[in-house]
Amino acid sequence: MKQNKPNRLTPLIMAICTIVGIVIGTFYANHFSGNRLNIINSGSNRLNNLLHIIDDQYVDNVNIDSLVDMAIPQILSDLDPHSVYIKAADAQKAADDLKASFSGIGVEFVIRQDTIHVQNVIKNGPAQQAGIIAG
Repeated sequence: MKQNKPNRLTPLIMAICTIVGIVIGTFYANHFSGNRLNIINSGSNRLNNLLHIIDDQYVDNVNIDSLVDMAIPQILSDLDPHSVYIKAADAQKAADDLKASFSGIGVEFVIRQDTIHVQNVIKNGPAQQAGIIAG
């Protein structure tokens, strides 16, 4: 019986195929992501141009930041009812309020067939300190 010997060219062919695949993949990734980036840039450029025209040529003084703050919620309202814009100061206040409002033993649980199952133990909470684990 004749034994199959590994061909010396096999590793070279595999390396060339890998390099060609990487080059083709990089080309297509750059080509398609560039189109999306151009679409986004064209939209943002129009908004920037509009804001510059208003700032430079509008009769009265206009607070551009307030115009942007009014435009963002309107843009998001056209997406879906769950997309909202929260200003940075309001987001920080909400996060601070949430940090201080939790009470309990520090577990997330569900009840299945009259039995409590702990799904998660809150880090550094009383349950973790008492040795309770999820499961």
